[in-house]
Amino acid sequence: MKLLFLYEKELSRMEEDLFQPIFHNHYLTLKLNLTSMGNNFLNYFKNNSNEKIQCLKITCLIKSKYKKDFHPVCHFHLNFLIQIFDLKKAHLNLLSANSSCLSSLKNTSDIISLDIDQMFLVDDKFRFTYQWSSFNQAKLFSWSQWPLTMTCLNLALKNLSENKNQFTQLQFNSFQCPSVDTLIHSTSQELFYREQEAVSNWLDLQNDVSIYKKISVKKTKSIKTRRLIPFEIAKNSQICSTKFQKWILNYHKWHEKISLVISKRSITFEEQLQRIIKLNVRFLIYEKPYTGIADRIIHLITTYFIAILTNRLLIFDQNWPEFIDTIQSSLNYQPELIIPWFSQMDTIIENLSLNNQKNLTKKDYSFSLDRYNQDYDYEKHCPERIVIFKAHTGGVIHMITSNSSIYRKFLTIDLEMNSDNIFGCLYHSLFAYRLSQLIKRVPLTSSNNQLGHSSQQILQTILSPKFFPIGIQIRAGDQEFMGSGFDVDESRTLNKFQTYFICSQQIINTNKTVFHKTNQIPISFLLSDGRHIRQAALKRWKFPFECFQSLGNKCQLNSSNLNILANSDPVFHTSFTANGILAFQLGMFDNFLFSLCEQHIITKHSGFGRLAAFASLKLRDIYSFQPDQPPLCENQSLPLAISGHQWSGI
Repeated sequence: MKLLFLYEKELSRMEEDLFQPIFHNHYLTLKLNLTSMGNNFLNYFKNNSNEKIQCLKITCLIKSKYKKDFHPVCHFHLNFLIQIFDLKKAHLNLLSANSSCLSSLKNTSDIISLDIDQMFLVDDKFRFTYQWSSFNQAKLFSWSQWPLTMTCLNLALKNLSENKNQFTQLQFNSFQCPSVDTLIHSTSQELFYREQEAVSNWLDLQNDVSIYKKISVKKTKSIKTRRLIPFEIAKNSQICSTKFQKWILNYHKWHEKISLVISKRSITFEEQLQRIIKLNVRFLIYEKPYTGIADRIIHLITTYFIAILTNRLLIFDQNWPEFIDTIQSSLNYQPELIIPWFSQMDTIIENLSLNNQKNLTKKDYSFSLDRYNQDYDYEKHCPERIVIFKAHTGGVIHMITSNSSIYRKFLTIDLEMNSDNIFGCLYHSLFAYRLSQLIKRVPLTSSNNQLGHSSQQILQTILSPKFFPIGIQIRAGDQEFMGSGFDVDESRTLNKFQTYFICSQQIINTNKTVFHKTNQIPISFLLSDGRHIRQAALKRWKFPFECFQSLGNKCQLNSSNLNILANSDPVFHTSFTANGILAFQLGMFDNFLFSLCEQHIITKHSGFGRLAAFASLKLRDIYSFQPDQPPLCENQSLPLAISGHQWSGI
């Protein structure tokens, strides 16, 4: 538990760092947190209160492959107006800035970003010094490492083991991972794998502190390790074929190489255009729909899929910052980094010569239900150099299952993929859920909600192989988010949505023998936009709190019961809330939990549960209903190939 606390503490420390340099994809960015700077240098500002304007000099020092010593490559001079309030708080207001190198500056209310417009080599290393007006000499910046490294975790474990008897909580609170003062290069692919590894390590710790870890499955056999999460499953070549993984890797390498060649910050638009024409680079730009999370993600994966099939450079929607904050991508596909001129493209095209206009054609394409009912040859259908895809639907499953699809043979024969695994394998080759977001969604201390389960209780239960989690997703409707249209009577609510609960019970009854042999207890993880549905189900079939403390006499579990596991807090829809960032973060966490379930029961006219079922890579049929349909779950499962053509498709 102490190591999990260390994660929370180090995440908070990293977010409060006054200085955070980034050296990704050959470019260098320096970020300054003005609030933290005011807190860290408060005493200095108070001692020099006569000087209302302070100059901060930041020097970037580089050590290259060919020069052994660090030497200056750029100096920044930032002039701040310092305001001190009640001798307790210092506010910094940037007045002016200049630098000795080509650079650009972005200034929000709290963060200053300094971008150096120069491409550096992967072997280059950096250090940074700072010096205020009254400093006699420059001092070296240091910053926190994130995600936590195994070096830090092993050091913490060593401290714990060496001081097992006298190591108090106070002493552990003072422990922190070593800061670093040297910056090295990382590609998007390296950051992606690093994030996945960090998430796996953190989940291992969650499983280690779980009560279920201490329980034996059988008297002679200790419990298995935790349940694998989907991106770990995707690494198995029996799930995502070796040929598919090689195909994806080749595209990623090409994407990295081309985006690097054409996106040098120091070149003009005309120079970049000539490179694009010479290399015959074509773009596919994803534009997010203004509907729910599932529609956005499904459309993104379909766009990514088509970009690989047609060898186009995938570019992301620049108006979706919360996605980038929540998800680590394996691709460097942000438009402001690759084609910063895109937002003014229509004006730019008007001012080009006729010949260049012919070489820089652009067109928007909109797709609806035709996307998973109609075959497309995207090379012929979209001949323009810059293509923008707008949609709220998916076409991945149709492209691999349609007998007349021009892509089917390549996908099924050459890549050895099928309708059950193609979407999940694509998903986990592009997305990694950030550890920082997981930690924020699963705090060690949470409100004492007597009705629902905490995020940590849900996560640890689903991770444990002691249980067989059945995911139930019930879409109550948009009226839920508008606060009207639902029945407050709990019995009528459960009767209205009984199809889903009866289906789960039928699955449990059908597999009693299997559960007995594997010594597993079935549980039902309930996900619903209807808070009243979850609350009513919890009151009737709640997985008891006693089982989070002990699986002994106090924990009365019956393998025939539903054992509902659910959070009773309200949820938000990205289209019906002012806080779209929080809605997206909560939605992605629910999607993550639902994808861990072994079996999925979903609402037919909803994409949310379907998205998680396909991303789960469980390769099992699902059960898909509307509330008024009769539940026939014993032998009425739905193949993923069919489900992928329902509602908004996959």
